[in-house]
Amino acid sequence: MEERHSLIIDDNKILLSICGVNDKNLRKIESISGCHVFSSGNEIYYEGNNFFVVERMLKNMIAISQSGGNIYGNLMEVLYKELERDINIDIKDILNSNIEIPKAHKIFNPRTLNQGLFIQLLKERDIVFAFGPAGTGKTFLSIAYALNELLNKKIKKVILTRPIVEAGESLGFLPGDYVQKINPYLIPLFDAINFILPPEVGLKLSAQNLIEIAPLAYMRGRTFENSIVILDEAQNTTYGQMKLFLTRLGEGSKLIITGDITQIDLPRRVNSGLVEALQILKNVDDIGIIEFHEKDVVRHALVKKIISAFSKYEKQQQ
Repeated sequence: MEERHSLIIDDNKILLSICGVNDKNLRKIESISGCHVFSSGNEIYYEGNNFFVVERMLKNMIAISQSGGNIYGNLMEVLYKELERDINIDIKDILNSNIEIPKAHKIFNPRTLNQGLFIQLLKERDIVFAFGPAGTGKTFLSIAYALNELLNKKIKKVILTRPIVEAGESLGFLPGDYVQKINPYLIPLFDAINFILPPEVGLKLSAQNLIEIAPLAYMRGRTFENSIVILDEAQNTTYGQMKLFLTRLGEGSKLIITGDITQIDLPRRVNSGLVEALQILKNVDDIGIIEFHEKDVVRHALVKKIISAFSKYEKQQQ
């Protein structure tokens, strides 16, 4: 018979946060760990081969609740996978993760737990998916991380791309060469670069082609070597485009895919490549997936309220 272990939680509010309504979170822990997990009174019991990982997971979840954070499915999945890889991971260490930009004398610290987990994944995985509402820092942190690696000469190039749904993938009817055609759609990315770097540094990197614009339509046949490639607004890729993009990964490179699956602009009956990739790759080892939520919004406080109001309205319309 397997040995049973337990944790006592005296605070009823934290106990409910850990267990979830009708022990929903405990069922989630069971499904990802293979351990038997249940509660009785103010005690959580767990038994199974991976009980030590579950124990560390529960202790980290308690720390999250004590700091005012929320417990949800994707957070538990990411936390469990990280603990399996390194049992000594501490939530406090994750919140202390940062991205330092040497030539700008700037340090970007996570403003939410999910931002901290995202930074960890960026540092550890070669392919990382980040999806969730606008204003959660997905694109900004991706660019900050990529620029840090570039300036520290750990990679040779940063490549930025976006699917251009409004113009059609051929971009043929827009004036100028393909860079001039796609530039207007990359303004949010350039805004982030200009915020992170002094103007002269950004211009120098672009002039040296160390920051490259690469339209998704022109990627067939390419292999990315010693680069970080950021695919923004990935919810507007098709299945074929997403598969093509993911298979461009070469030696010494990372792919960062960001998007918001509630803001899909594809024609009807065309499935989102991001949505399908998240489903297909969710159990592939060494691929990082992080989901951001309304509570991760770090723009103006009203943005969080607007997103919440729209989400509530859309659920009522279903």
